[in-house]
Amino acid sequence: MENIYPYALLVHIFCAIIFIGYLFFDVVIFSRAKKSLDEKTANLMEKAISSKAIKIMPICVLLLLLTGGMMMSKWVNKELGYFDSSLQVLFMIKVSLACIIFLAVIFSLSCKFIFKIPNPLAKIIHPLALTLAICIVFLAKFMFYL
Repeated sequence: MENIYPYALLVHIFCAIIFIGYLFFDVVIFSRAKKSLDEKTANLMEKAISSKAIKIMPICVLLLLLTGGMMMSKWVNKELGYFDSSLQVLFMIKVSLACIIFLAVIFSLSCKFIFKIPNPLAKIIHPLALTLAICIVFLAKFMFYL
């Protein structure tokens, strides 16, 4: 597993950049840009962006989950423990926040593709995911300083 770790980390970081970058664009930039456009143009742009994102983001989130799971055993396991150090506690908080994002993605995709209904949480999912993702990034760096 040790020789796979750097590759999993690299894929994980690139997927995190893509995922958080998209969330930042959607929540901070595009939401404000839409206000300076007429409703029809804003809707067309949102539909065009969403149609591409819906193809990329689920794969990106899945790779984040898989590579995160692969790397997890380096920091928490039966031998090392799960909550025995401050690093492990912060890491498990990070994992919990990532699971919330993953559940939100599953919920959104289920609404769209399985139930074919509008997502009732559509207005809050991206801001929530961005906030959680930023917290995860801070925890990822901070857990090595305690």
